[in-house]
Amino acid sequence: MKPSPMQQPVTDKNSPAAAPNNVYVGRQPIFDRNLKVYAYELLYRAAGQQAANVGFDGDSATTQTIINTFMEIGLDRLVLNKLAAINLTEKFLLEENRIPFSPKQAILEILEDIPVTPPLIDAIAKLAQAGYTIALDDYIFNPAHAPLLHLANIVKIDLRRLDQDGLKEHVAQLRQYNVKLLAEKIETPQEFIMCSNLGFDYFQGYFLSRPQIISAEKMPTNRLTIMNLLSVLHNPDSENEDLADAINTDVTTSYKLLKMINSAAFNLPRKVESIQHGVMLLGRRKLSSWASMLALNTLNDRPSEILRTAMVRAKMCELLAERAGQKPTESFFTVGLFSALDLIMQRPLPKLLEPLPLSPEITSALLYHKGILGDVLTCVMAYEVADWPNVQFARLNTQDILVANIEAVTWANGIIDTL
Repeated sequence: MKPSPMQQPVTDKNSPAAAPNNVYVGRQPIFDRNLKVYAYELLYRAAGQQAANVGFDGDSATTQTIINTFMEIGLDRLVLNKLAAINLTEKFLLEENRIPFSPKQAILEILEDIPVTPPLIDAIAKLAQAGYTIALDDYIFNPAHAPLLHLANIVKIDLRRLDQDGLKEHVAQLRQYNVKLLAEKIETPQEFIMCSNLGFDYFQGYFLSRPQIISAEKMPTNRLTIMNLLSVLHNPDSENEDLADAINTDVTTSYKLLKMINSAAFNLPRKVESIQHGVMLLGRRKLSSWASMLALNTLNDRPSEILRTAMVRAKMCELLAERAGQKPTESFFTVGLFSALDLIMQRPLPKLLEPLPLSPEITSALLYHKGILGDVLTCVMAYEVADWPNVQFARLNTQDILVANIEAVTWANGIIDTL
């Protein structure tokens, strides 16, 4: 049964115990005049914290919130079909292509302490043109802000910063602009009634709902692989094929990016089943933003031998497909790479595959070794344990399979040595 707007899409953990392998996001609903959830504001939270760490660097907090939302917990799980409101710092707004997610489910909150400069106005104008919903956070009226008011869709007014007369004056001044008004930090029934009578469109605060802490187990990522990916992204001489290869050298990076690309945040018209396809659809700039954010995070590494196994499987599946004339070879690489997900992430493979809209052929191959993709995976995994009767694929001879294994091992070792 589909949950109602007031139901929570994931388990609420109001005071989660600190867990070294967990990530956290604060989530507070924003209600419309009918008290239906219009959006969720997503907030930076560290382990066990009910409030943000005010001493934490703003850029890092925004980065961590975006990573946790899109690549760890998943936007779909956090907000269902509602909008996600995310605070952005000046750096995120001014750097072109720094905002890597689609405008379809995002409200960009412009923090109140960002200087209103011509570059900022130009940057916000481009974001508004691209279709993003723009909100001005903790707004205090200032004539210098007029250019932003012409670009904004929502203005958030903090009830703790204005008395009743000041609030009425702000509402009157803002009515001359084509913006919706959001009252935040509503803490009493009286404040809610007052804001409703003043004509506010949206409401947020402890009286309606306190922020909830949502947690999920963090998926490990090889930091050295991310750094290698960054070097490829920022090398003007590298090709898209080089970029796809750099991503494919780490299983969890591939998994996270593929999961994210196929989420509602990107709303692509067709599912993406390989990193190569994702590179073509998203482009280098957008992937560079994600890789840069991943590089800023402290991420755990898994034992290199497990990663080596996954890489050998992936390359060997691809090489056998090439020798047998099977296409697309990217699907064979994906099957080999993701076949070790359960070892790397220490979670059941069926659960890991759930958020990935892989083709039935790929899923069937991974879970049941069915079809041509399953046949090649059976062959490669049999080779690992010297199960010679099952080392066969598409009428290839023993020499073909042996050479494919040697080339795959050489390729994987070369990548690991480079890192």
